[in-house]
Amino acid sequence: MRKPFLLLAALAVFGCGGSDSNNLGSAGPGPLPVVKIGVIAPLQAGLTDFGKGIRNSVQLAVDQANASGRFRVRFVVDARDDSSTPAVGQAAAQALAADPGVIGVVGTYNSGVATVVQPVLASAGIVMISPGNTNPTLTLGPDPSQPMRPFSNYFRLVVPDSIQGSELGNYAFNVLNVRRVAVVSENKSVSLALVDAFTDKFTGLGGSITIRSVFPDGTSDFTSIISEVKKTNPELIVFGGEYATAAPFRMQASNQGLTVPLMGSDGIKDQAYITSAGPASNGDYASSVGAPIANQPLGAAFLAAYQAAGFSDPPSDFGPYAFDAAGLIIGAVERRGVDRASVIAEIQQVNATGVTGPLGFDAFGDTRNRVVTLYRVEGGVFVPKTTVTLP
Repeated sequence: MRKPFLLLAALAVFGCGGSDSNNLGSAGPGPLPVVKIGVIAPLQAGLTDFGKGIRNSVQLAVDQANASGRFRVRFVVDARDDSSTPAVGQAAAQALAADPGVIGVVGTYNSGVATVVQPVLASAGIVMISPGNTNPTLTLGPDPSQPMRPFSNYFRLVVPDSIQGSELGNYAFNVLNVRRVAVVSENKSVSLALVDAFTDKFTGLGGSITIRSVFPDGTSDFTSIISEVKKTNPELIVFGGEYATAAPFRMQASNQGLTVPLMGSDGIKDQAYITSAGPASNGDYASSVGAPIANQPLGAAFLAAYQAAGFSDPPSDFGPYAFDAAGLIIGAVERRGVDRASVIAEIQQVNATGVTGPLGFDAFGDTRNRVVTLYRVEGGVFVPKTTVTLP
């Protein structure tokens, strides 16, 4: 009873948008040629809670496409680990780029990894659709006042940190009525972009930053930073970084008597943050990409299909975007054939609907579906508080 219903959720992605110049519909008799969809994500080390959900969701999309019997090719997932490390991700990209059977890549999660993967896949003419990158420079280049798209093969389905940071600043000032904030961040460019956007919005509204502290990526002892933050008596800590770093910071801060809420972005909005930080995380805030998937028209079907597939790891907030990214690649192959350049052109003009909502891109490869949700940790889970849709 369940399978036909779940298949419709996938076909809602595959069947929309674009032209019909090289349709691959209706599989005929005989063995089917193999077309590969690559995945580059943290699978063995790094932010594996996100990476495994991304890989599994691409597998789900491919399995549903193959089961539909409507394609004259057989899609296969080639998942490569990047361990949230640029050098590892670059090697993964080089391996995929060298394989003529790869038609597209879903990934990366980490923006730092994306910076070295982008040029490798671009040189091979392979489309790259990220379900998790949030650094604004990946689509706009280093100077936001003079945006210039670095790579025409690169797209992302999630909003950048310039939007998330701004919405966090607005929420802190206008909803939480906070006026004094300490800003603590990793020195990674994506983390700095987030706290910069927060700072610009928050101070523009009239708030003040009591201290700004930047620490090297990989720091585990925050004793001295926390001591300096405590002296400034903030009402809130805004943290630039992911759950692997934010959780130990949260615990150490609470142990040192700094118990004001911590606020971060999608990098900490995962159950792993709450599990690692424990009760100290109660009352903390995080933004994340899009609306809660269960609230989307096709969200319940995606979650049911994911569960029925028997994956041992949850999809995380980025799994649905990975599912849609794979669906866009599959749909482009259906309509334009197994040609890398044609697939890129098709995705640039796509106008589709997926489990995450409308799917389409602007001239820079950024999503047109600009949605952010703010969450608060309550009772050991992230509870959605408000969803903002930007024009």
